[in-house]
Amino acid sequence: MNRIQKISTYLLAIFNLLLWTLPLSSMLLWFFIDTSPVRNLLARGIFLNPVQTPEGLINLAYQNWTPLSKTIGFIGSVIDCLPLFLSLFVLKSIFKNYQKGEIFISQNALYYKRLGIFFFLDALLAKPLSGMLQVLAVTCSNEPGHRYITFSLGTPNLEDLFCGLLIIVISWVMLEASKLQDDQKFTI
Repeated sequence: MNRIQKISTYLLAIFNLLLWTLPLSSMLLWFFIDTSPVRNLLARGIFLNPVQTPEGLINLAYQNWTPLSKTIGFIGSVIDCLPLFLSLFVLKSIFKNYQKGEIFISQNALYYKRLGIFFFLDALLAKPLSGMLQVLAVTCSNEPGHRYITFSLGTPNLEDLFCGLLIIVISWVMLEASKLQDDQKFTI
């Protein structure tokens, strides 16, 4: 039990760090996307992957960015990170309970169910909307007739759906375990 509580303390610190760095790094990346140091990193594929459009792959390092296209790209990144960001809050709640030694409680089962729902939302809404906005961001400065909006679901979405389903099943197991623990508390 002490090991779980100790690891929970470390993970809470990591989650808090991520809650600050994810939005800040995304904002800074899109604000400075047209500067030479960021373009060099993008050309190497360090920050963002090329965007698949009907005309082919577009490397973000070689894109001419307008304020509108940068804003659309940033909004797409925010939508893409939103399920992860919300999941970090849920994970913080779970590991705060673990830190207190509360493992098999109904509240944790509810938190796990929320994590599973966030996986579903990521697969069915966030990733497709984010991809759509990324394509729009890189093509909105094109001439009329060559601007695109695409909406697609693919294999990564199926993986997220499967993981979400597994986490929801784990939440059901946690709920049953919490009921058994409650029954055991009241047994003389």
